[in-house]
Amino acid sequence: MNPRIPVAILALLVLVALIWRIANPPAPPLPGPLGTIPTWDSQTKIGDMSSCAVSPSGKYWAGAWNELTKQGELRSAVLVIDLEKSRSYQQAMRAGFFITSVGWADDSNLWALLVNSETPESATESKLAWIRRSGKDRLNYDLLPLKETVVRVLDWPEGSRFFLGEIHRNSSLCVGVFDRQGQPVSKLVEVQIPRGSSLGEIGALSGDGRLFVFSVIEDKIGGAVSYYLADSESGTGRRIFGSQELPGRVEDLWISPYGILVACAERENFQVLVYPLGTQQPKLVPVQKIKLRDSDVAKYWPDAPKVIMFATYNGGYAVSLATGKVKQLFDLTKLDRYSDVWRRHIQDGRLYPRKDGDYTSISVLADEVDIRVIKRSGDRGPNILPRR
Repeated sequence: MNPRIPVAILALLVLVALIWRIANPPAPPLPGPLGTIPTWDSQTKIGDMSSCAVSPSGKYWAGAWNELTKQGELRSAVLVIDLEKSRSYQQAMRAGFFITSVGWADDSNLWALLVNSETPESATESKLAWIRRSGKDRLNYDLLPLKETVVRVLDWPEGSRFFLGEIHRNSSLCVGVFDRQGQPVSKLVEVQIPRGSSLGEIGALSGDGRLFVFSVIEDKIGGAVSYYLADSESGTGRRIFGSQELPGRVEDLWISPYGILVACAERENFQVLVYPLGTQQPKLVPVQKIKLRDSDVAKYWPDAPKVIMFATYNGGYAVSLATGKVKQLFDLTKLDRYSDVWRRHIQDGRLYPRKDGDYTSISVLADEVDIRVIKRSGDRGPNILPRR
């Protein structure tokens, strides 16, 4: 037998493989961070993150990334991280769409709002993707068209049939309440945006879908923010307070017919306030003066947690929404100078308890996320998706 024949066959097989690979190039990586846990970071990525959310239990995190390719193609994907097991799952969305908002219905189901333009206000079509975590460490989704071109979800309370959305109609910016099919369930509120201003990302919707709060960023740097109270039955809204009247940045807020519950933070200064409704001259009042109980918070604002936890450069803190009392969880001031970098990454972030007693720290700065573990002692734990 000629010994050169096997070599020729091998060369032919290599040539066939090369031709097949040229004709069938591998799919490009999906938009999102490049790499895997724990060696990746959120700044080494394809595209940009547009939205993120933590599941109700704090065990899962979801983020949405979008890319406009050099060929002008819109690409998007959702990344889900199991924070307890440090596993990640990624799901590509329909080509030609961008994701503007993502959120959780419960720990197993999340949603993503897709629009057919990289500039949401120019979108002519929107779809809602319902994404499920399967038992095989995979994500599956159904894509449903919406009856109205909703371009952003401002709030979707857990378990609610309605969400608060942004829509552009006849060159006007409107905010209103929609059902799962994207149909307005009541009157829309037209929002007058001054030149240089924009609609903010913070919003709150009452459980019955009648009352809601939205924000307007008054300047390009986001230093001045006004908050508006609206009634979906009448289609009217009015300014109720602004950032200059608050003791810090608004971390979250919740609304019911009783009033608006507002959690503010500024370094180690944490304040919880109530803007009561139904009074002739309502004003912001610290919860300490109202003397709420945990049962009151559960009754009036059922989608609000009992405690909200924060990470700062100096430590971790838990704040009771009923009493406003602050408890220090751990102290970072005694760490050495080598801790400076990661302490700067976690500051102004949120904390979520883990089963082992440690904490997951999640901080978002300029649409870049930092996710890591902090030991209950305050020592640095393993990275999950660090900023660097």
